[in-house]
Amino acid sequence: MAKLAAVTKVVLGEPGIEHVDGEVFLNLHIMNVGEAPLANLHIGAMTFGSAQRSSPPGFPIVIDLIGASSTGHVTARFSSAALSVGAKYLFTLSGTYTVDGVAYGLSLNRFIRLPAATAATLAGFKARVESSSQGHYWNYTLFNDESAASRRSVATFSLSIGAPVAVTGIPAGWAVETDGQTFVLWYAADDAPPYPHQLAPGQSLSGFQLMSARTRSEASPAALTSWNQARDEAGPVVSDYVMTPYRLTGTH
Repeated sequence: MAKLAAVTKVVLGEPGIEHVDGEVFLNLHIMNVGEAPLANLHIGAMTFGSAQRSSPPGFPIVIDLIGASSTGHVTARFSSAALSVGAKYLFTLSGTYTVDGVAYGLSLNRFIRLPAATAATLAGFKARVESSSQGHYWNYTLFNDESAASRRSVATFSLSIGAPVAVTGIPAGWAVETDGQTFVLWYAADDAPPYPHQLAPGQSLSGFQLMSARTRSEASPAALTSWNQARDEAGPVVSDYVMTPYRLTGTH
């Protein structure tokens, strides 16, 4: 045990931070500066001062492995409504990990100064996913929050997953690709303009559903790809977390 403790060290690196549209976006770096690889990292909580967390929608976030002298990356988003520009707030991250099959607790923190808000860029894409689960089913609703003038629709919705699933919900006019284990990709099946089944600005679309033998959830990466109807070309991608079936692991 003494040897493991001597070669195992995890620190929280300097995060990337953006303050846009009343939210704080944090790009976090979990640095394994020890000599032993970390396995089965489960992040169970993240806080930023007294700010309300917008993303991830729940926990855990699972990172299978962070090698020796390597870095794992996660993101988080918080409301800035209760925060003051220029002030420092304590960010905390807690969870567990294993080294050679032995479980350890993880508690990382550092003070982060809130920068002044910046304007949203025209290159960004305003879209989001809401997820919910009941029993063995996970449901997703897409929202295109763009203004009508943007002409940018949602063309694809993809998930990274860690558990066996069956796709039990496909909205009309959409199709799906999946290996049933690591990814699911729904896409609007239109092959010519005006792509009537893509999700238009100001609209929402439900009917995306997964089924799994699992009943627990974890937060997993999701992405929405935009399509510029005016230019008939792919546009920006929005990445975030949604809840998906929980993976099978050795210690959780």
